[in-house]
Amino acid sequence: MRLFHLPGSRSTRVLWLLEEIGEPYDLTILTRDEKNGPEHGRRHPLNRVPVIEEDGGYVFESAAICLDIADRHLDKGLVPAVGTHERALVYQWVIFAVTELEPYGGQAIRETDPERKEAAAARYGLAVGAVQDALGDRDFLVGDRFTVADLICGAVLSFGKRNGLTDAFPLVSAYVERLDERPARVRANERTTA
Repeated sequence: MRLFHLPGSRSTRVLWLLEEIGEPYDLTILTRDEKNGPEHGRRHPLNRVPVIEEDGGYVFESAAICLDIADRHLDKGLVPAVGTHERALVYQWVIFAVTELEPYGGQAIRETDPERKEAAAARYGLAVGAVQDALGDRDFLVGDRFTVADLICGAVLSFGKRNGLTDAFPLVSAYVERLDERPARVRANERTTA
């Protein structure tokens, strides 16, 4: 498996998962020019990262890639069994992260119109509150172990935490800190800044 990666991008999530899996993989670090070039355009129709190359070809979108990799390595326990309620909850939180947390967090940080910025921050706060309620006194979102749901939510929430958006949510802030300290996360961060 090969990961096409640009440091500081969503491909770091996939890199983190590959480190969690602990199996060999190839890492191709792209420059911005390479990412925007015609060769990478054949891998991703919008010239974005991440992209993985596996036996059957290319796959893009970080959440889809992470779910696929977890499925290919069921022995690592990063997704519950197919057909279980816990498996449905993993899908739920992965999709929630990329549809509710990520867009509104990004807008709350980057929006220049004060009214739109405030509306995005309020919507993000509702989403973070939902994560906090789901965590309760548990360490992880689904069951009693780390799953792809934690990886995707944690990666998205880490961005929000770095920008002060989780300060009002102590359980979420502590959750993100725990996830950021995972050895695989540390290794992925070290590789992404190399």
